[in-house]
Amino acid sequence: MTGYGKTTRPRDPQRDKLVSEHYDMARRIALRVARRLPEWIQKDDVIASALVGLTEAADRYDTTRGEPFVAFAERRIRGAVLDELRRGDIMPRRVRVEARKVGEAVRSLENSLGRPPEDEEVAAKLGVAIEEYRDRLEGLTHVAVVELAERHEELMIDENTPAGIAEKRQLIARMRVGLGKLKERDAQVLSLYYLEDLSYLEIGHVLGVTESRVCQLHSRAIARLRVELVPPEEEDNEQAEAV
Repeated sequence: MTGYGKTTRPRDPQRDKLVSEHYDMARRIALRVARRLPEWIQKDDVIASALVGLTEAADRYDTTRGEPFVAFAERRIRGAVLDELRRGDIMPRRVRVEARKVGEAVRSLENSLGRPPEDEEVAAKLGVAIEEYRDRLEGLTHVAVVELAERHEELMIDENTPAGIAEKRQLIARMRVGLGKLKERDAQVLSLYYLEDLSYLEIGHVLGVTESRVCQLHSRAIARLRVELVPPEEEDNEQAEAV
């Protein structure tokens, strides 16, 4: 574990009490993220990053602002975990670019066909065989791990300023557009995975498909959502850096 800055305040009893009382909360957040990560990412590293976030939250918590510590700490903990995942390069820029290509192909076909396209149509649009397209989808699975969490963090934007209110409204509007463009089964996969907390295997049993197919549906849905959620300027930077 490297790259973390040192806390800005000296240790004190109040800080230590907050860390001790909310240790379990930080661990739960870390494990919730870790269960969706590839096997080579160590759970202990994710937990350690969550504890760094908890410690920083305890250092910086200001009781005069009237915000409950739990709400303040949760944001810090999630942010620390995301920082660690980014540093670990779990999602290389080339993977983000690949996800964008898939999402753009799906959106283009939606516009021309007037309906969500089938996998065979997307594969043809990308100029690859259906088997290769589905292999690519499986390779994009973990795009969701950081990116949806990042967008969730953006929903925590400070609403005390006009700019913060406008930015949050724009993000929610983009998310609604993206969700509305998904196939019903893709949307169901996201609901079962993120809201019901089911595994790919469990979702496969619900839908009557293989675990591998659930992985593909999940990746296709995320690739499509990215087109709506990732600002064009952010995408341009990713593509330039991936070259």
